[in-house]
Amino acid sequence: MIAKTLAFVAGVLLLQLVPVLPPWYCYLPVPVFLAYLCRHALWLPAVFVFGFFWAAVHAELAFAPELPSRLEGRTVLVEGRAVDIPRHLSGQNYRFAFAAERLHDGESWQEFPLTIRLSWYRTATVPSSGERWQLAVRLKRPHGYANPGGFDFERWLFLHRMRATGYVRKDSRNRLLQDRQADPVGALRSSIAGQFSAMSDTGTTLGLIRALIIGDRNAVTPAQWEILRATGTSHLMAISGLHISLVSGLVFLLVRFTWARSGRLTEILPAARAAAILALGAGFGYAVLAGFGIPTRRALVMLGVAMLALLSGRYVRPAHVLCVAVTAVLLLDPLSVLAPGWWLSFWAVTLIVYTTAGRHGQEGIWGRWIRVHVVLAISLAPLLLALFQQASLIAPLANVVAVPWTGLLVVPLALLGGLLVPVSPWASEQVLGLAAWLLDALWPYLVWLGGLDFAMLQQQPPAWTLLPATAGILLLFAPRGTPGRWTGSVLLLPLLVVIPPAPATGAVWATLLDVGQGLSVVVRTRQHTLVYDAGASHSPTFDTGRVVVVPFLRSQGISRVDRLVVSHDDNDHAGGVPSLLGAVPVDELLSGVPGVVAGRQALACHYRGNWMWDGVEFEVLHPGEGYRQTGNNASCVIRITAAGGQRLLLTGDIEIVVEQALLRESRDALPAAVLIVPHHGSLTSSSPAFIRAIAPNYALFPVGYRNRYGLPREPVVERYRAVGAQLFDSIHHGAIDVRLPATTGDVVVTGWRCQRRHYWRDGACGQ
Repeated sequence: MIAKTLAFVAGVLLLQLVPVLPPWYCYLPVPVFLAYLCRHALWLPAVFVFGFFWAAVHAELAFAPELPSRLEGRTVLVEGRAVDIPRHLSGQNYRFAFAAERLHDGESWQEFPLTIRLSWYRTATVPSSGERWQLAVRLKRPHGYANPGGFDFERWLFLHRMRATGYVRKDSRNRLLQDRQADPVGALRSSIAGQFSAMSDTGTTLGLIRALIIGDRNAVTPAQWEILRATGTSHLMAISGLHISLVSGLVFLLVRFTWARSGRLTEILPAARAAAILALGAGFGYAVLAGFGIPTRRALVMLGVAMLALLSGRYVRPAHVLCVAVTAVLLLDPLSVLAPGWWLSFWAVTLIVYTTAGRHGQEGIWGRWIRVHVVLAISLAPLLLALFQQASLIAPLANVVAVPWTGLLVVPLALLGGLLVPVSPWASEQVLGLAAWLLDALWPYLVWLGGLDFAMLQQQPPAWTLLPATAGILLLFAPRGTPGRWTGSVLLLPLLVVIPPAPATGAVWATLLDVGQGLSVVVRTRQHTLVYDAGASHSPTFDTGRVVVVPFLRSQGISRVDRLVVSHDDNDHAGGVPSLLGAVPVDELLSGVPGVVAGRQALACHYRGNWMWDGVEFEVLHPGEGYRQTGNNASCVIRITAAGGQRLLLTGDIEIVVEQALLRESRDALPAAVLIVPHHGSLTSSSPAFIRAIAPNYALFPVGYRNRYGLPREPVVERYRAVGAQLFDSIHHGAIDVRLPATTGDVVVTGWRCQRRHYWRDGACGQ
């Protein structure tokens, strides 16, 4: 069974590595091929092929229907139902999932069964879960940032079957069609959320309690998330296997205890079987209350397999229960392997089974409890580093206390308080307040642990190190008496000591990051790093400094920035700077608008003038000393020259007036092989004379998908084509990597979307 499960999983995983889905005619011979393999008892190849095409079929279904490109950017009417609790962004801004049923494109209504991720700005009314609405919206196809180390938003949307994103327009046609009473579960979840809003108090952990009951993590503050990540307790806020198992386990024990004391009941059904049935029902109810998301569905399947094994009345090996659970989850949704939670949950359960099943040590219950958490902390660290670039080093100290405290005390009270909302709001408030008080009592302990200097390990190991690390973990925690167990720790070393390569002395590696409609460039020499801008801030909790620049630096093994240049103070260039300064040590800060930047003193760009790093020359061409203009034309213009003579020119948002000044004062310094196009390709920049003076071989446009400015403008694009430049942009190429050689040679420019093609990503590379 184990071999067949691994073959099935391998087939499902192989599909996730292909850049495009197989054409339809490849599916036709599959049934005949499978029948042939099964007839000849070639079960492992048959299961592998079945896993691949089973995942392919589900991927094809997830793509249907697609938003027609002709509807992008147009105002259309949609009718459908809000399917989850809206997320409060800031002020009167909200975001929610909307299951559309039909659409009116200005001519007629048509069927439109599509799940959409909608934002509604500056509104006093927002759809509650289960309500049916008519909304005037503007939609676009799924598109997200594409950067090394960054979050793959397009994969996330695909996994959740959201095939469009958009926002609600201010329109008199927006109206409620049917209230949430048609969806009793949605009504209950919304009522519980409303109860929390009435109790809101920033001094308590009520936001965490809300996440524990209904899976709504909107009220968890960024500071609280930092503590949870540092202590390795983020899983406590995800309603998945842990909480559903604990709730089901409590119900199981309680029912079996009471049922066994009734002779009449035991004659109808044995106590253990009755307890298993009711425990499964309790787990199902908890999952539904939590919104029945992907993690809860996965946990419920695992619980169902375990309870069915118990109901069978026969001993079933834990490894077989795990295999059935993995197979069942992937049969229901093979695309769930795209979710980090799938890997973390099944790897954790696998290690628990591997290190406990059939082993009878001398340690007591507390010794076994501590040992489990030590094993999990070490075993999950490679995955956590690979998926999230960070792993907690003090997770066992936190979880050994936090798991039973929350699972046995906080969660049962929180669920009881939630269920009391429709019965007695007053009683619900008291019970929820008690649950919050208990979590408040635990919180100082987590804050203390999270504040320790050594609490967190932050890096992203090369992917190949996961293989020896996995082998090392299995060997390290093998049964006592296994020869060479100590070598397991040696196999873990590459995970910690192998770092990504660095440029040769005299070479330059520069990456124009995909930050949407904004700018951020990371320039590396052999031993130094310069960051030029950090993109925009879109809300108090979301900016590209935190979600793009910092993850990229970690993915490249960069733990310190030698110089941060903030070209000027527009949000799309400087908005991410505070997050970058808060996450990574920065030795020096320069700006075209000197003064206080993000709470730190910035020197004027001309203060450095020019400098050498590792055989690479950096020269500030603008603004010079005494320049007083602000805004776009204050942007720092920096020329970077590799030892081989090839140049890269960073221009920020300069406009024609500065271009003309540079032509007068620094014409000989302008020629460059690679140009970051000024002002995102706006008509206010890139004058023909300026482009001819630079004569770039490559022109890189930092622009956002379907940005409201319509950038880059076509006349500007044509100017660069006219001088023979190869064009790259962050919309179609994602992050753009530039390599300037240390010796005479060609410049190499590549796009991240071209290097890491996936079938769920928007469009073909470079198109």
